[in-house]
Amino acid sequence: MPHRILGCSAVMLAAALIFTQAARAQDPAPGLQDLVGARGSSGEQALQERGYKFVKGEKSGGDSYTNWRHARSGQCITVRTAQGRYQSIVTAPDFDCQGGAAERAPAPGPSSSSGRFATVCGVTVEGKPYRYKCTVEGAMPGGRGKTVVRYPDQTITLNWRGGRRVNVTFEGMKPQPLTYNTAEGTTQFLFEDKTYFYVSDRDAARMEVQNFRE
Repeated sequence: MPHRILGCSAVMLAAALIFTQAARAQDPAPGLQDLVGARGSSGEQALQERGYKFVKGEKSGGDSYTNWRHARSGQCITVRTAQGRYQSIVTAPDFDCQGGAAERAPAPGPSSSSGRFATVCGVTVEGKPYRYKCTVEGAMPGGRGKTVVRYPDQTITLNWRGGRRVNVTFEGMKPQPLTYNTAEGTTQFLFEDKTYFYVSDRDAARMEVQNFRE
């Protein structure tokens, strides 16, 4: 009987430890709670600027879950995104950041590709915006690579240079060194008194395309 009691106690103690570790793993990630509510692309850029590198991600229902690891501390976090915005950022156990792309190859930094997707782009002239259905492919805004935005009658190539700098090449023209801004999932830059823009966040782009009216 004493052995059975001890065995039962050991099991209960182990279960309690596991529960405690799991609960601790779901604590809000310190120093990142200001990003809750941010657009997906803006949040990704902010995480990268703070030293986090993407590991892997998956979808469940309408939500997406991505794991990130801090390059210096090794802290693993989980980000839940819904409707194009960060809903929660919590600490995660180390095994959640194992077996992902970061362990098989160099983790993608800001240059991680957004793939190709339909979006809404346009240009603002004298305060009046003109919007079109477009496509975009390549690096996320600010990445170490390039992005190609295809307007109905123009192709614009953006070569990101770090910071807020970008070389913009209009089809048939020479590259122009400019500055850009990304806010609420939309990236824009000023050229010849005209503001060019495109919805760079994939989830926001999907909704914009669905609600687009000629």
